[in-house]
Amino acid sequence: MNSNTNFRVVPWYCSAEWQHTHNLISSDDIDKKEEALKMILVWKARYPNLPSGIESTLCLLQVYVEDMRHNSAVTGIAANDHMLRMAYSTAIMRFVNHMLDCETEKGTSLYKAAKLLGVPDWIVDLRHETAHSSTLPSLKLLRDACSIALNWLKEKYWDQHKPYITDYYSGQKDYLYGDGIITPFINSCISLGICSLPNLKINTLHEIPDAAMREALINDLKEIFVDTPNSSDWSVMSIQKLIDLLNTHGKRLVKIKDVSTLVNEALLGDDSLFLSRELVYFFSANEFKYKCRLNSNYVNCFEVLLTFLHTNDLLLDFILALIKVTQLPASGVFKSRLSAIWCSEILSALNNGEKFQEKFKISGVESNASRATLKKLYDEWFPEPSYTSLILDLLKETPPQFHDIDFIQPIIAEYNRYLTLFVKDLLYLLKPGVSYAVAKKVCTLANIISMPEKWPQSATSNIYTADDIRITCDDVVVVENVPTMEDEQQDVNKFSNEVWTLASREYQWNSIPIGQVVPIIVPKKPN
Repeated sequence: MNSNTNFRVVPWYCSAEWQHTHNLISSDDIDKKEEALKMILVWKARYPNLPSGIESTLCLLQVYVEDMRHNSAVTGIAANDHMLRMAYSTAIMRFVNHMLDCETEKGTSLYKAAKLLGVPDWIVDLRHETAHSSTLPSLKLLRDACSIALNWLKEKYWDQHKPYITDYYSGQKDYLYGDGIITPFINSCISLGICSLPNLKINTLHEIPDAAMREALINDLKEIFVDTPNSSDWSVMSIQKLIDLLNTHGKRLVKIKDVSTLVNEALLGDDSLFLSRELVYFFSANEFKYKCRLNSNYVNCFEVLLTFLHTNDLLLDFILALIKVTQLPASGVFKSRLSAIWCSEILSALNNGEKFQEKFKISGVESNASRATLKKLYDEWFPEPSYTSLILDLLKETPPQFHDIDFIQPIIAEYNRYLTLFVKDLLYLLKPGVSYAVAKKVCTLANIISMPEKWPQSATSNIYTADDIRITCDDVVVVENVPTMEDEQQDVNKFSNEVWTLASREYQWNSIPIGQVVPIIVPKKPN
C-alpha cells in the first residue's frame, strides 16, 4: 500500500487534538466554544486550506463567540447592529456555499441540495437575501440560523468524521491482512483466561497439567511473537506477564484492515470455543439450560479476551455480531440462546463499569492504577453479588452508541425470539434512562414475542430412532461411551442369577426404531 494515496497531511497534531476540539464544539459552554475557536485558528495558521466543514465551523464560531461576548444575546440589543448582521450574513452565506457545493456541482439547485442534506430551506433564503437584496435579514433570524447551522455541522460533519480520525506514524508497519496472528491471538487469550482461573492455581505455563494444551499455547505464542527477540522460554513466564504481553503486542491487531470483521468471524465461527456447546456444558449445563445463565468460571475463561476487545474499541462490533446471531434462524437454538446470554453478560458488565467509574471519579485514586488494584476496589465498593462475574476494562467508557435510543431502537424493533434475554441490560445503558414503566412494557412485549408456543415451528423431519434425535434436536449432547472388556464382565456379573439377561452388543441400538422389540435370535444347538 502506498501511504501517499491513503493518508492525508492534516493541520491537527494528533487524533486526540481533533477529538478534544470536537468535544469543545459540542459543548453549550461559551468558554469551551471560544477555546474550540482558538484551536481551529491554530489549524488555519498551520494549513490555510481547511476542509469545508471546518472552514464553515470557523466562520460561524467567530461571529457567534463575538456576539455572545460583547453583545446582549438575550435582549437582542447589539453594540453595532448593522456590522453584526453583516458578519452573520457572510458566515451563513459561506456555510451554504461550502456545505452544499458537493451537490450543486452535479447541477442540483441549492434548494434541492439543501433538502437532500437536511438543511432548512429558509437558511437558503437567507443566503439569497444576503447576496441579492438591498437589506439584511433581522438579527434574531440570523442568530437562529447560526445556531441551527452549527448544530448541523456537529451532526453531519464532526460526528460522522469522528470514527475515521486516527493517527499514522511514519515508518510503522501496516498489518493489512492480519499476518495470520488473529486466530493464534484469540486462542492464546482464551487459554490464558482458563489458566488464570483461581481454583486451578496455575502460575506458569509449565504448571499446565494438560500437555497438549500447554504445547498448543506455546506454539500460538511463538507465532504471535515471531519477530520479538528473547522470548524463547515461554514455559517459565507467569500467566499474568503473558497476559500483559498479549495486551501490549495485541495493539497491532487494531491496525489490521477490517479487524472487527476478522475478529468476529474467528470468534463466532464453527470451530471457535466462544460458542462451543461442549465447553458450556463442561462447566455447567444446568445453569445454561434451566436458569438461562452462564457459569462464572466459564465466563471468566473469556475475560482476558473480552477486556482486550473493550480496551481497543472492538467490543461494540462484537456485540452487534452476537445480536445478529440471535436474529438469524439459521444459527439454531443453541447458538442463538448462548449468544443472547453472552449479550446480557457483556452489557451487564458495561453497566457495572459505569457505576464503578462514578465512584472512581470522586475516590482520589490515581487513574494509572493496575488492573488488580481496580478489581480490589470493585469488590470493595460492590460487595453484593452481581448478575455477571465478568469485569471488563473498568476505566474504559461504554461505547456511546448504547446510550442513544435511536441506535437501540432498531435492535428492539426487529423480531427476535431471544431479545428477552438481554433487552433489560440494553435499556439500562440508555442515557437519559427510560422510566421503569416504559422499560417494563418493553420487556413484557419482548417476552410475549419470544414465547415459542406463539410461534410454532414445524419439525423438519420425523423422529424414529436415537440417531434421529441426535440430528434434529439442537440442544442434545451425546457422550459416546466406548465399552471395555472390564465393563462387559461387570455387566455379566451384575445380571447373573437374575431374571434379566444382558442384551447383545451386536445390535445397532441407535438405529433400532423406538418402541420396537428386538427379534430374539435362537442359538443353534451344536451337533
